[in-house]
Amino acid sequence: MSEHGSLLGRYDGYIGYYDETERYGNIEELKEMILYKKVVEVTQDKVVLENGAVLTIECSEQDCCANGGGEFEFDKYNAPLEAVITDFQIGEQEDVPDEDTRISKNTITLFHNQNPIIEASATTDAGNGGYYFSVTSLVINNIHFPFVEA
Repeated sequence: MSEHGSLLGRYDGYIGYYDETERYGNIEELKEMILYKKVVEVTQDKVVLENGAVLTIECSEQDCCANGGGEFEFDKYNAPLEAVITDFQIGEQEDVPDEDTRISKNTITLFHNQNPIIEASATTDAGNGGYYFSVTSLVINNIHFPFVEA
């Protein structure tokens, strides 16, 4: 697993003002929830594991007009995917050039043995003029694991 993923340590507590069922997770929880679990369904919008965990990519926090999101990328010609997640790597956040705002992107790669099987790719932006912020996360059953911010 990569040493990247420093955002996981910077965010904690509950998400939003009204919903105490959603919170930030840490790297150990992420490992526990996905490692050595079989993938039973994968689409651009979600990944479902044998233990019932549902992985999505969502904007966890945002201000005003800032936003973020993403999708899962996989070999559509190799579906249905029959693989167990044996490792993952959180990439290093990259800036995307833009004249109006700050945009960042990042990827979490899921591996079976040493082979990449699914990429969770996300972008997030700082809204109009770059004055705002957003955080995009890999979400597993209401636990948010942030991996890109702007």
